[in-house]
Amino acid sequence: MKVILLQNIAGLGQKDDIKDVSEGYAMNMLIPRKMAKFASSGDIKQIQNTKNKKLKNSELLQNKVHKLLNQIDGKNIIINAKSNDKGHLFAQIHAKEIADSIGELGFDISEDWVVLEKPIKEIGKFSIKISAYKKSITVKLEIK
Repeated sequence: MKVILLQNIAGLGQKDDIKDVSEGYAMNMLIPRKMAKFASSGDIKQIQNTKNKKLKNSELLQNKVHKLLNQIDGKNIIINAKSNDKGHLFAQIHAKEIADSIGELGFDISEDWVVLEKPIKEIGKFSIKISAYKKSITVKLEIK
């Protein structure tokens, strides 16, 4: 019997998956507990159309992000920060500050895309990796 899962079920599948399960399992376990519903042909087509739209939208978003990353690739970013005489910063530079500095150049990126092993704690020049949707680029960061 084909059912549409209404929630994630361990060992069976994710929400909105179409699964073929035994009739007893569907009628005695899944449907009464509102974990699944009977899959009519109309429901199956509707779910497939929704999944296709989500896939198309994610591909468009991925292409848009890749174009943005290509524009940012190799850019020089300068952040002015207060430091002591030895060049140690009073406040660490985190991914958010780097993303905000790139935003000031006119490229709006998420701080989640900035890959930092640890916060930057001193003055100098750094190569920063930016990664999103399986594409990575490098920008040059100078802390003054």
